[in-house]
Amino acid sequence: MMHVEKRELVVPGQLIAEGDYKLGDGVFKDDNVIRASQMGLADKRGNKIRVIPLEGRYIPKEGDRVIGIAVDDYHAGWMLEINAPYLGNLSVSSLLQRKVDLDKEDISKFLEVGDAVEARIQDVDELMKILLEVTENEKGRISGGRLVEINPSRIPRVIGRKGSMISILQKEGECELSVGQNGRIMVWGDDKKKVNKVIEAIFKIEREAHISGLTDRIKEFLQKDSKGG
Repeated sequence: MMHVEKRELVVPGQLIAEGDYKLGDGVFKDDNVIRASQMGLADKRGNKIRVIPLEGRYIPKEGDRVIGIAVDDYHAGWMLEINAPYLGNLSVSSLLQRKVDLDKEDISKFLEVGDAVEARIQDVDELMKILLEVTENEKGRISGGRLVEINPSRIPRVIGRKGSMISILQKEGECELSVGQNGRIMVWGDDKKKVNKVIEAIFKIEREAHISGLTDRIKEFLQKDSKGG
């Protein structure tokens, strides 16, 4: 007997099920009941129960800006992979910010599977159905640039207090950044060497986010080669 819904968020020690189930990752048996051994999403496949870990995964929230990858299309839009346990739904009218006659237009000319998109999470319901939108503040379909992916929990450090860190990255690296709350960052720049340096700096931020003085270290790191040091 299951005590939680499929893909429900569970915490260590929480009762998931009781009965004769096979044990997968992230669970343990306590007498005749199965409990979570880690925080994550409860999942049942056939007779096997597991918990999908959340570490490194993004939990969608309304209003977040995300960078997604189109992985499937349907008659009125696309499904985007957003580095979360669930896909996001983006309609063609939202992407284009206008009404579209689906009987007359081929939506594949606007976005193809594999394309990157900057969008905003418009709504997340209780079943974790994610509705995406593109407003005047998002780029929509993204072309060019380099896509970087880090742990979503480190994104606030990439942005910095009042945007201080992202300003340093863009100024010293002479590039443009688009940052998604889902751990994805797009980097554009004309100087390939400087773009690579900025990407190195982003990974350095991810590794050293817990150490004080990070902003000064990143600025020094980016200026080092440009000053010939």
